Amino acid sequence: MDRVPPPLPRPHRRPPTPHRVVAASAAFILSTGTVLVAVPAHADPASGAEPTTGIPASAPPAAHADEPTLPAAEGWPFSDAFSRTSGTSRYDAGALLWSDWLYDDTGAGNYTYADAAAGANGADVFRAAVATDGEHTYWRVDWNTLIDPDVPIAAWTFDTDGDDATGTATWPASAGVQSSGIDAALVVSSRGAWWTDTETGAVTDLDTLGGRLTVDDAARSFIVSIPRSTLPVEGVWTTRLAAGIADESGTAFAASPEESEGTRVYNAAFRDIADEPILSGPDASTQWNNRRQSELLTGGDVSAFSIAVDWARLAAKESTPEPQPRGYSTRWYVSSADLGQGMDPAARRSPGPALQPATFFGRVQPYTVFVPESYTGESAVPLTILLHGGDGNHNAFIGEHRDAVFVPMCAERGSICVMPLGRGLSSWYINEAELDVWEVWSRSAAAFLIDADRTVIGGFSMGGVGATHIVTNHPDVLAGAVIVSGAGYFNTAGQRDREGAPLRAENLGSVRTFIDSGSRDVALANTRIWDATMQEAAVPYRAHYYEDADHGMLGSRIGWADAAEYVASAPAREHAPASVVFRWEPGDERADLGLPVDRAYWLSELSPRDREARWSRVSATAGALDTIDWRAVLTDEQRILGDGPAQVRDQQRVTVGERAPRDEIEVAVENVATATVDLDAAGADVLASSTMRVTSDGDLRLALTRAGARAELPLPAGDSEIASPSAPDAVEARTADGVTRLTWSASASALPVTGYTVRDANGLIVCETTGTSCETGTTVASAAARAAADGQRFAVTATSILGTSAPAWSAEAGGAPVPAPTPGAPGADPAAGEGAGTGAAPRAGSLAATGVEPLIGLAAAAALLLAGLGTLAIRRAIRTRS
Repeated sequence: MDRVPPPLPRPHRRPPTPHRVVAASAAFILSTGTVLVAVPAHADPASGAEPTTGIPASAPPAAHADEPTLPAAEGWPFSDAFSRTSGTSRYDAGALLWSDWLYDDTGAGNYTYADAAAGANGADVFRAAVATDGEHTYWRVDWNTLIDPDVPIAAWTFDTDGDDATGTATWPASAGVQSSGIDAALVVSSRGAWWTDTETGAVTDLDTLGGRLTVDDAARSFIVSIPRSTLPVEGVWTTRLAAGIADESGTAFAASPEESEGTRVYNAAFRDIADEPILSGPDASTQWNNRRQSELLTGGDVSAFSIAVDWARLAAKESTPEPQPRGYSTRWYVSSADLGQGMDPAARRSPGPALQPATFFGRVQPYTVFVPESYTGESAVPLTILLHGGDGNHNAFIGEHRDAVFVPMCAERGSICVMPLGRGLSSWYINEAELDVWEVWSRSAAAFLIDADRTVIGGFSMGGVGATHIVTNHPDVLAGAVIVSGAGYFNTAGQRDREGAPLRAENLGSVRTFIDSGSRDVALANTRIWDATMQEAAVPYRAHYYEDADHGMLGSRIGWADAAEYVASAPAREHAPASVVFRWEPGDERADLGLPVDRAYWLSELSPRDREARWSRVSATAGALDTIDWRAVLTDEQRILGDGPAQVRDQQRVTVGERAPRDEIEVAVENVATATVDLDAAGADVLASSTMRVTSDGDLRLALTRAGARAELPLPAGDSEIASPSAPDAVEARTADGVTRLTWSASASALPVTGYTVRDANGLIVCETTGTSCETGTTVASAAARAAADGQRFAVTATSILGTSAPAWSAEAGGAPVPAPTPGAPGADPAAGEGAGTGAAPRAGSLAATGVEPLIGLAAAAALLLAGLGTLAIRRAIRTRS
């Protein structure tokens, strides 16, 4: 036997892989000067481009971290591309790979472990595989938990001739079960492997047959290889596999603490989705995709659980696609948080409403998924994340009334729905349990074609509180939220509903939110409080109160169709709202798990000044986007919904007018030490003369970003105003020997000036530079050469990351002044045309509004736009000097 030792212990928590690395950029300053870059105003703040992964780029790092890779199993020279759907299999290049359900090792329904080394999960089959390479056959069992390899034992049985009447029915090694037609069997533990010929009853140690057993602690695998010369294989074998705990010798199954007689099998493998059609039930014997297993193990006959091993397909190295069934199924993924092995011995028992830390520790975690029949994989569909209530698991919604939830929320909306375990029955979706939600989203986006802009999160009871936690801390990644009988908030310190907790509802201004309760619901009072707070915050939401409905009725069937109707009409996720309000609780992040709370829409890198304070808060308005004047309108009425009456409170933002865009951004912060504004996402035009006004109750370090460039400046407490650079001064243009030299004095600016642009009176770029002079020679394009030769005037503008200054005009190239262009004449600002000289106010942000001579006409404006996109209107020869 080969024994592969485990790797060195890892830290309790592993820092997540950052979802992106941004290299230092010179997007604005190139060797030849300043490049003005235009980026769509509604790009995601973190990326400048739309995500293609099914997850918004602004989601926390945990959602973008690469999935860890499980250790490769020693002694297995084949594919590890197991199906991610439990109860399914696939062929892949000489191997038949099958995945079991996790945490389904309950035997007849109530089995536990007496040995602490089992980790309360010691006989849980994770995966199984059969393979051949022409010289050997291979038989593999992967365990969910393998703290002590001496704990589990596995038995394989084989019907090699397809005849139930041959062989025997009794399993070897005191397994305590039977199935028809067993012609041979293989028993495997850490102590060895034994082949049983049921016709003769002979038991042979595989060592004597040239076989080999590899026990790999790191991969948690038992792998047996057998020479085909010793064990010829052909045709199709009906194969079965069962697991339990080994006796002291390692050659037989030991009894469970609950059952001294009868079956000793904890986990029967090769059940498929059809074998376990009911995913939820009243207790641990039925809640873990194990109802049919519990029934058959109680009776002792496992004939129904088998897989057909087709040796011809294996020899041909056939490969079949990854199964992706429609309807309900359970999938598994590898988590970045390896909390150890196994589970808390009480993990499957109801803890009541008390908060518990993670009770399911393993590196592999399950989640349930519903895929509508309409899904084709050719177009992106919405994702709905449903969080179960206390005492439930990832299957909790799939009970007697499952159609009341999944038909409206998933099937009719064409949405894939996923349900995380949340690392336990009473985790309240904080810390590692919240990480589970983000990782399930990430793995779902890898498996299915998900629309990143149409994800809705919902939950019942504890799950509603979890959904509230996630949506209020990360409103910019979700299109909607459904909080069913669960309004409330748990922070990462385990404190529920601290004073003022509902105030964070003001973060939901751009998220369509549905909440509900019932007249007999334990969550009624809390729901009313959050309802009133959302009304006061003027956010769009709908609240339903169902007459005579209690907590359980809401979780299982009442209100879900109404919630689905409301979120189905929601617009796609808002990328860049005109106004952002974001309140968060200092210290409520888990950056070590990849779960910071530090951004909202076009604001990021937010950090508190005082981490002990109750709140940090930022409110900001982007004038370029703020073109709609609205007011919140609430309707409150009684309706008949379903079978009974309900109070319906619906608040909407109703447009009452429009306003012109403004080249300004206003930011107000409370208890904020750092903040970053994405100018592109906020719609700030790099060609405009922009202003930012900041109000802070203490020192603030403000950063501005645009297309990869970044500028930072410290601001004191109080009111601060940051503007685009002032216009350059003392611009002169002199021509000698066919060369025109332009000079000017540097602009004043609170932010670094990234460059200067020189244009002629027609708006054509003559040169771009980071210095304060430039020359144009005889090799320039004819238009620029004639402009210089004719003594035409030039305009110089200065650019910072915030925007561009008003133009400063030169005198004529020979030194004599040239009159400024008059309104309506070529080279004049079109904004100064109609109404000029009549007292009419110029458009805000126009050149005329700055009090500086206008620069160009309509044709030149088009040239400016091209310049802003980095396109030069003419070719030129430029020499720049500092």
